[in-house]
Amino acid sequence: MSQSSDRISDPNPPLRFIFNTKDMEQFKASSAKRELLSFVTALGRSTINSSYIYDPSQPLLGLSPGMASLHGSLKCISLEWIKDFPPNSSAKARFGDPMFKAWHARLVERSRHIIKCIMNCHMKYVESKQNEGSDWNSYLKQCSELGYQAASSNFDNDEIKNDQNDDTQHDNVLVELQSYIHPSFGHEIRLDYGTGYESSFFVFLYSLCKIGIFGNVPKTSAPTPEIMAPVALSIVSQYLEVCRGLQTEYWLEPAGSHGVWGLDDYNCIPFYIGACQLQNVSLDTEFNPSDIHVGQHLNSGEDKGFMYFQCIRYIKSLKKGVPFFESSPMLDDISHLANWSKVSSGLLRLYEGEVLNKMPVVQHFIFGNIFKATWTPSEAPRAAPSHIFIDGPDEYTRGNVMPPTKAPWAK
Repeated sequence: MSQSSDRISDPNPPLRFIFNTKDMEQFKASSAKRELLSFVTALGRSTINSSYIYDPSQPLLGLSPGMASLHGSLKCISLEWIKDFPPNSSAKARFGDPMFKAWHARLVERSRHIIKCIMNCHMKYVESKQNEGSDWNSYLKQCSELGYQAASSNFDNDEIKNDQNDDTQHDNVLVELQSYIHPSFGHEIRLDYGTGYESSFFVFLYSLCKIGIFGNVPKTSAPTPEIMAPVALSIVSQYLEVCRGLQTEYWLEPAGSHGVWGLDDYNCIPFYIGACQLQNVSLDTEFNPSDIHVGQHLNSGEDKGFMYFQCIRYIKSLKKGVPFFESSPMLDDISHLANWSKVSSGLLRLYEGEVLNKMPVVQHFIFGNIFKATWTPSEAPRAAPSHIFIDGPDEYTRGNVMPPTKAPWAK
């Protein structure tokens, strides 16, 4: 994974750069795509090549101060925000509860505080040159608590609230990072979530890594597997917890890799990371790809914090009473592979081919000065829709127009 030592100067505002097939070909050959794919690859492989073992009961273990702050913010989002915006029981739509728009408005409102807290925790760590020691775990816990507060309604940290001391460069970084995190949980107008939004979150993580927040000091050095693995497993697990809450409470429209007949309705990368995690030599003899069909093994794998098994359990919880080979034919085929190495390599190829190389998925990517486009876009940016689709007179509602054909498992 390449790292840049360039200062983020002479900024361009974060914008779309992919509008047609010409732009798409430019993206496919660009350093932006290459670096994002390398970053995702490195996240997965770090779980094989490091000594880090993810323990769900100690999620801050191994994280940098900035990433501990992000973990705290994601935890707050997961625990508090949906409670503040309960689903609308009168919404007349099979998918897409309009209350998600209010949830997303809070994300836009508080994202600056969340990101500033991440950066402040990181800068205090760098300036104090604090080393890991007897108080290190307490320090990470403090950063996590600050991150939680930054995302909560009782946020009162004046140091983070005060923007007057932000220099132009610092403010440009904040704005760019906001543009990556805003689409990371779904679209507030289309009320959907899929692999494009998932990728936005990994662009956000890549950008944090590139400016050194992972703890790769100096930031020009590539982070080691020991630095990457806690992010791959702890941060991504907490991100998935947020997303699954949104999907089950607001019933966001699935927009994953090929929808209902693809790998998964919503995600792709966590399956790759999870397969890499299980590729560890010490684990390879304990679980096999076919164990997803054995309830005892599936439950045991999930309890031990294995991401792949958690993803499978989530699918089965959504599609109860439907044979797995019918609801998830691709994952069923994958379960017959000989080992996790073949599973992980195949899933990485799938991510590149069916996500990063597909214009309908990546056309909404935003590019700035950290995640940088190297070509001139064919068109000027177009305005996004300004209304929720189900609000119009031609909406699909149970009492109005016949809804789309249901998936086989929709009872």
